Formats: sequence, C-alpha cells, structure tokens
Amino acid sequence: MGRGSRRQNERSKAPRFGPETKQEIEPVISISDLSPHLDAGSVSVSLRYFRRECECFSDWQKAELKKFVGTLEKLRSHSVDQLKGKKSLCDIHKGKPNEARFNIPDAISPDLSIYEIKIDPSNKLRMHGFFTGPVFFLLWLDRMHACFKSG
Repeated sequence: MGRGSRRQNERSKAPRFGPETKQEIEPVISISDLSPHLDAGSVSVSLRYFRRECECFSDWQKAELKKFVGTLEKLRSHSVDQLKGKKSLCDIHKGKPNEARFNIPDAISPDLSIYEIKIDPSNKLRMHGFFTGPVFFLLWLDRMHACFKSG
C-alpha cells in the first residue's frame, strides 16, 4: 500500500463534523447508557454557559490542564452533596466576584448560587459555576484565583 493510500485510509477513520456527517451513524453513547450516572447523582461538568471571553483553556499551561482533567475525574466520584460538603474542594461564593470580567450571564437566574471548585487547592487554579442537579455548569476558568478570594 502506498503512502497516499494509507493517509487517505486514516483520514476516512477520523471523526467528521458538519454537513459531511452521514445521518446513519449510530451513536456510541445512548441515553440508557447515561441513566446509571444520572441516577447515581455523580457530578458531571457542562460547558453550556462557559464564558471563554473571561478566560479560555488556551490560557492554561499543560500541567494546569492535566490538573483540570484530574479534577474532572475526581468529581465523577462525588455526589453534589458530598462535593459541597468538602470545603477543601468546593465552596460557595460569599460575595460578588472581585473582577468585572467574571460577570454572570443574563441567562443565569440571580437565585442560583455560584460555587468555586478548587482544581489545585495548594495553588490558585479554580473553576466557577453553579449546580443544577448533578451537573456543574462551568461559567469561568480562574487560573490565578482572581474571581473570588475566600476569607
């Protein structure tokens, strides 16, 4: 097999997005696959309301992103109540953000509590958002702990 054929074969296996996607592709994960997760109440993270203009993942260094992924893995082993009970990992905001760039989107109800999840408790890495059921909706990344300082 020539080099061009191999490259073409590898390209055909790559995931496709947009109009070239064929409709007959079966989903890998179905809603029934997610039911045990939702029933167990394990925390998951959604980027639905993520505000990249505040701070983007591209601002983070490789080691910081690895800690972020490690935190995501840790969150999956907690229920919301367990997570909220661990002040060393998660704490509710006790005031307004320190900087204007951490503004709450208009689509977010003011009666929702905003929480800080410590990505690296010994350092500054944080993420901020709110809970709806077992889902943590990530609003802002906070690499330098600039949004909300405890105490």
